[in-house]
Amino acid sequence: MKNTEKEYEILIEKAIEYTPIWLKQDIESLMDKTNGTIRISYVISELYKKYTFNATHILAAMGQNTEWSVVSRERLNFIDNNIDLIQVILKRSE
Repeated sequence: MKNTEKEYEILIEKAIEYTPIWLKQDIESLMDKTNGTIRISYVISELYKKYTFNATHILAAMGQNTEWSVVSRERLNFIDNNIDLIQVILKRSE
């Protein structure tokens, strides 16, 4: 294995280690639902459904709590910026 490949593997391991717990749990729950091979497009789609505007946002707004909007926006941003990492996590979970 070349030195750059070793460095890449180390970076991947560190990235997976520091992946937020909420993302790991969301991926795990999606994998449990499918009982088999899961595609990245399905995972991204389901994550977007979970964190884009939905009933949770409405209920939070009714209670005058804007925290969920901030959290969901941060999580969507993390998902957008880490699609490759999500794909690696999926491959390693199969």
